[in-house]
Amino acid sequence: MQTLMKNKENRFIYAVKFIACLFVITIHARIPGTVGDIVMCAARFAVPFFFAVSGRYLLLGEGETPVTDISDIRRKLSGSITKLLKVTGFVYLIHLIFSFTVNMIYGTPVSEYFYSKFNIIELRNFILFNSSRVIQDWSYVFDHLWFLFALLYVYVLIYIFAPVLRKWYKWLIVLLLFFLYFGELLQTYYPIRPFDISIRTPFMVRNWLFVGMPFVLMGILFSDYVCKVRAERKEGATEYFKKFRIPAVIAVIIGVVISCLEASFIEFKEVYFGSLLIVAGILFLSESVEYRGKFFSILGKRASSNIYYYHVLVIATLDLLSQNGFIPGYSMMLKPFLVMAVCFVLFCTGPLVSYGREEKSL
Repeated sequence: MQTLMKNKENRFIYAVKFIACLFVITIHARIPGTVGDIVMCAARFAVPFFFAVSGRYLLLGEGETPVTDISDIRRKLSGSITKLLKVTGFVYLIHLIFSFTVNMIYGTPVSEYFYSKFNIIELRNFILFNSSRVIQDWSYVFDHLWFLFALLYVYVLIYIFAPVLRKWYKWLIVLLLFFLYFGELLQTYYPIRPFDISIRTPFMVRNWLFVGMPFVLMGILFSDYVCKVRAERKEGATEYFKKFRIPAVIAVIIGVVISCLEASFIEFKEVYFGSLLIVAGILFLSESVEYRGKFFSILGKRASSNIYYYHVLVIATLDLLSQNGFIPGYSMMLKPFLVMAVCFVLFCTGPLVSYGREEKSL
């Protein structure tokens, strides 16, 4: 039997994925006060990081070489799209069942429920921006599932434009990131109303086009760069990447600081410029730091996705139980850590036990 962590897998990336999921929890269950504001700013790296990691391993072939042939690119994308469709469909169904059940318990008429979620305006916003009441309502107020639908859009577009992918991707990264941050400046200083929706609405800039696409392409670009270095330097590639350790750590630290400054002097945003520096720094750290630990990497591989997909339902369930007197009330300071604890029990215990059994069976 194969163990969970293969030699070729990047344990550092898995460990950061787990930590990033905990940061996402602090976005939806905020820590109050100044500390909470700092954590919130730092946490905004998480979703762009998930997109970048998806791109980092999207077009790698056997022997960790880049897939460049158009037919091979599309073959890999076909598999990724099929898998993502299955995951997205299942996760969305769970959320829809939860939403429907809670609404029925509280007496929402069935016709009113479905009309409020699937009317023309909500469907339009969902199709254009991957966000609307289609994927959230009062029963769970966060639209975190936009990530899955945005990733699906990006995969489909890469499949379609595979012949020009590597001709365009550098310029597309720059162009789309420019529009992302330009749109965020408009949110603060000149709030226009495209599609008769205020640009201050988060999903106007936080969507598949301005966040999903550039960060996935950034991951592909970084993957191509790593493959090129390894092909040219062979055994010397490891030493070559070690020189990026300190600059990468500095980039992450500066990214957190800049994110906090952006929030202080502009406004709280969905994706800070500092978030871009944090993601870039982590990508370089993943090639320059050898992480030998198992605990965080196991959870990053086997538990982080479920934590991201379902933590909002944990938050909603705890809130409903507390509001209706089934469990004691809890403070805002305690809430994020309570959610983390419940998520750990639900989604982390099983993977850790399974891994322990696999290790003993070897």
